[in-house]
Amino acid sequence: MRCTSRFAAYVPGVTKRAEIETERLVLEPWAPSHTALLERLSAMPDMTRFVGDGSTWSRERAESVAAAQRDHWRIHGFGWRVAVERGTGREIGFIALNFAGDGTERLARDEYEIGWWIDPHASGRGYAREGGAAVRDEAFGALGAPSVVARIQPANRASRGVAEALGLTLEFETVSEGWVPTVVYRLRSPGRARRAAAAT
Repeated sequence: MRCTSRFAAYVPGVTKRAEIETERLVLEPWAPSHTALLERLSAMPDMTRFVGDGSTWSRERAESVAAAQRDHWRIHGFGWRVAVERGTGREIGFIALNFAGDGTERLARDEYEIGWWIDPHASGRGYAREGGAAVRDEAFGALGAPSVVARIQPANRASRGVAEALGLTLEFETVSEGWVPTVVYRLRSPGRARRAAAAT
Protein backbone atom coordinates (compact mmCIF):
# COMPACT_ATOMS: atom_id res chain seq x y z
CA MET A 1 0.00 0.00 0.00
CA ARG A 2 1.44 3.35 -1.03
CA CYS A 3 1.57 6.00 1.67
CA THR A 4 3.27 9.35 1.34
CA SER A 5 3.63 12.25 3.73
CA ARG A 6 5.45 15.57 3.84
CA PHE A 7 6.06 15.50 7.60
CA ALA A 8 9.21 17.02 9.00
CA ALA A 9 10.71 15.93 12.30
CA TYR A 10 8.24 16.34 15.15
CA VAL A 11 8.69 19.43 17.31
CA PRO A 12 6.39 19.65 20.37
CA GLY A 13 3.94 22.53 20.18
CA VAL A 14 4.41 23.04 16.43
CA THR A 15 1.33 22.24 14.38
CA LYS A 16 1.94 20.28 11.19
CA ARG A 17 -0.45 20.78 8.30
CA ALA A 18 0.80 18.09 5.94
CA GLU A 19 -1.62 15.69 4.38
CA ILE A 20 -1.03 11.95 4.23
CA GLU A 21 -1.96 10.18 1.01
CA THR A 22 -2.74 6.48 0.65
CA GLU A 23 -3.92 4.51 -2.36
CA ARG A 24 -7.51 5.75 -2.05
CA LEU A 25 -7.52 8.40 0.66
CA VAL A 26 -6.19 11.82 1.52
CA LEU A 27 -5.94 12.25 5.29
CA GLU A 28 -6.29 15.94 6.08
CA PRO A 29 -5.29 17.46 9.43
CA TRP A 30 -8.26 18.36 11.60
CA ALA A 31 -9.57 21.87 10.90
CA PRO A 32 -12.56 24.01 11.94
CA SER A 33 -14.34 23.11 8.69
CA HIS A 34 -14.43 19.47 9.77
CA THR A 35 -16.73 20.10 12.73
CA ALA A 36 -19.77 19.60 10.51
CA LEU A 37 -18.58 16.10 9.60
CA LEU A 38 -18.26 15.15 13.27
CA GLU A 39 -21.71 16.58 13.98
CA ARG A 40 -23.19 14.50 11.16
CA LEU A 41 -21.46 11.23 12.06
CA SER A 42 -22.00 11.51 15.80
CA ALA A 43 -25.75 11.94 15.25
CA MET A 44 -25.91 8.46 13.65
CA PRO A 45 -26.79 5.60 16.03
CA ASP A 46 -24.68 3.20 13.94
CA MET A 47 -21.62 5.38 14.55
CA THR A 48 -21.99 5.86 18.30
CA ARG A 49 -23.22 2.37 19.15
CA PHE A 50 -19.81 1.40 20.54
CA VAL A 51 -18.75 4.82 21.84
CA GLY A 52 -19.27 5.47 25.55
CA ASP A 53 -22.81 4.54 26.54
CA GLY A 54 -23.87 4.27 22.89
CA SER A 55 -25.90 7.49 22.82
CA THR A 56 -25.77 9.84 19.86
CA TRP A 57 -24.11 13.19 20.49
CA SER A 58 -25.66 16.59 20.76
CA ARG A 59 -24.39 19.33 18.49
CA GLU A 60 -22.77 20.97 21.51
CA ARG A 61 -20.86 17.81 22.41
CA ALA A 62 -19.64 17.37 18.84
CA GLU A 63 -18.47 20.99 18.75
CA SER A 64 -16.66 20.52 22.08
CA VAL A 65 -14.86 17.39 20.89
CA ALA A 66 -13.96 19.06 17.59
CA ALA A 67 -12.48 22.02 19.47
CA ALA A 68 -10.51 19.67 21.75
CA GLN A 69 -9.00 17.97 18.72
CA ARG A 70 -7.97 21.31 17.24
CA ASP A 71 -6.25 22.04 20.57
CA HIS A 72 -4.53 18.64 20.41
CA TRP A 73 -3.05 19.59 17.03
CA ARG A 74 -1.99 23.00 18.30
CA ILE A 75 -0.31 21.63 21.42
CA HIS A 76 1.16 18.36 20.16
CA GLY A 77 1.56 18.83 16.40
CA PHE A 78 -0.54 15.80 15.43
CA GLY A 79 -4.08 14.54 15.88
CA TRP A 80 -7.26 13.46 14.13
CA ARG A 81 -7.40 13.50 10.34
CA VAL A 82 -10.40 13.61 8.05
CA ALA A 83 -10.45 10.82 5.47
CA VAL A 84 -11.27 12.09 1.99
CA GLU A 85 -11.88 9.73 -0.93
CA ARG A 86 -9.34 10.59 -3.60
CA GLY A 87 -11.66 9.55 -6.41
CA THR A 88 -14.69 11.59 -5.33
CA GLY A 89 -13.39 14.23 -2.92
CA ARG A 90 -15.99 13.12 -0.36
CA GLU A 91 -15.26 13.23 3.36
CA ILE A 92 -16.03 9.67 4.44
CA GLY A 93 -14.93 9.71 8.07
CA PHE A 94 -11.89 10.35 10.19
CA ILE A 95 -8.82 8.50 11.36
CA ALA A 96 -7.61 9.28 14.85
CA LEU A 97 -4.12 9.58 16.25
CA ASN A 98 -3.95 11.25 19.64
CA PHE A 99 -2.80 10.87 23.22
CA ALA A 100 -5.26 8.65 25.08
CA GLY A 101 -5.83 11.04 27.97
CA ASP A 102 -7.63 10.07 31.16
CA GLY A 103 -10.59 7.78 31.62
CA THR A 104 -9.40 4.21 31.09
CA GLU A 105 -8.08 2.17 33.99
CA ARG A 106 -4.55 0.78 33.54
CA LEU A 107 -3.93 2.91 30.43
CA ALA A 108 -1.50 5.81 30.73
CA ARG A 109 -2.77 9.17 29.50
CA ASP A 110 0.30 9.68 27.25
CA GLU A 111 -0.22 6.51 25.22
CA TYR A 112 -0.43 7.04 21.46
CA GLU A 113 -3.93 5.94 20.47
CA ILE A 114 -5.29 5.21 17.01
CA GLY A 115 -8.92 4.89 15.97
CA TRP A 116 -11.35 5.27 13.09
CA TRP A 117 -14.89 6.38 12.28
CA ILE A 118 -16.04 5.60 8.75
CA ASP A 119 -19.43 6.71 7.41
CA PRO A 120 -21.74 3.67 7.13
CA HIS A 121 -22.23 4.50 3.43
CA ALA A 122 -18.49 3.96 2.88
CA SER A 123 -17.95 1.05 5.27
CA GLY A 124 -16.90 -2.42 4.19
CA ARG A 125 -14.31 -1.13 1.71
CA GLY A 126 -11.22 -1.37 3.88
CA TYR A 127 -10.92 2.38 4.48
CA ALA A 128 -10.46 2.02 8.25
CA ARG A 129 -7.62 -0.43 7.71
CA GLU A 130 -6.01 1.75 5.03
CA GLY A 131 -6.23 4.96 7.03
CA GLY A 132 -5.31 3.21 10.26
CA ALA A 133 -2.14 1.82 8.69
CA ALA A 134 -1.15 5.33 7.62
CA VAL A 135 -1.50 6.87 11.08
CA ARG A 136 0.13 3.82 12.69
CA ASP A 137 3.14 4.43 10.46
CA GLU A 138 3.02 8.15 11.21
CA ALA A 139 3.14 7.37 14.94
CA PHE A 140 6.17 5.09 14.61
CA GLY A 141 7.93 7.18 11.98
CA ALA A 142 7.42 10.93 12.32
CA LEU A 143 6.49 10.84 16.02
CA GLY A 144 8.77 8.08 17.31
CA ALA A 145 6.03 6.46 19.38
CA PRO A 146 7.16 3.42 21.40
CA SER A 147 3.80 1.77 20.72
CA VAL A 148 0.24 2.46 19.63
CA VAL A 149 -2.95 1.32 21.34
CA ALA A 150 -6.60 1.04 20.38
CA ARG A 151 -9.45 1.13 22.90
CA ILE A 152 -12.44 -0.89 21.72
CA GLN A 153 -15.65 -2.11 23.31
CA PRO A 154 -15.61 -5.93 23.41
CA ALA A 155 -18.71 -6.37 21.23
CA ASN A 156 -17.29 -4.20 18.43
CA ARG A 157 -16.06 -7.05 16.28
CA ALA A 158 -15.47 -4.89 13.21
CA SER A 159 -13.03 -2.57 15.01
CA ARG A 160 -11.33 -5.49 16.72
CA GLY A 161 -10.78 -6.98 13.27
CA VAL A 162 -9.27 -3.73 11.99
CA ALA A 163 -6.93 -3.53 14.99
CA GLU A 164 -5.76 -7.10 14.43
CA ALA A 165 -5.28 -6.46 10.70
CA LEU A 166 -3.02 -3.53 11.64
CA GLY A 167 -0.88 -5.82 13.77
CA LEU A 168 -2.23 -4.88 17.19
CA THR A 169 -2.87 -7.68 19.68
CA LEU A 170 -5.13 -7.84 22.70
CA GLU A 171 -3.23 -6.73 25.79
CA PHE A 172 -5.81 -6.46 28.57
CA GLU A 173 -9.46 -5.94 29.47
CA THR A 174 -10.46 -2.95 31.56
CA VAL A 175 -13.15 -0.30 31.92
CA SER A 176 -13.37 3.23 30.59
CA GLU A 177 -15.24 6.27 31.89
CA GLY A 178 -18.72 5.31 33.07
CA TRP A 179 -17.55 1.74 33.76
CA VAL A 180 -17.84 0.85 30.09
CA PRO A 181 -16.13 -2.50 29.35
CA THR A 182 -13.09 -1.92 27.15
CA VAL A 183 -10.38 -4.03 25.57
CA VAL A 184 -6.98 -2.51 24.88
CA TYR A 185 -4.98 -3.63 21.85
CA ARG A 186 -1.31 -2.71 21.39
CA LEU A 187 1.42 -2.80 18.78
CA ARG A 188 4.97 -1.97 19.83
CA SER A 189 7.28 -0.06 17.53
CA PRO A 190 8.98 -2.55 15.18
CA GLY A 191 12.20 -0.54 15.32
CA ARG A 192 12.34 -0.56 19.10
CA ALA A 193 11.51 -4.25 19.20
CA ARG A 194 14.39 -5.03 16.84
CA ARG A 195 16.81 -2.94 18.91
CA ALA A 196 15.67 -4.62 22.12
CA ALA A 197 16.12 -8.07 20.58
CA ALA A 198 19.59 -7.18 19.33
CA ALA A 199 20.59 -5.98 22.80
CA THR A 200 19.77 -9.33 24.45
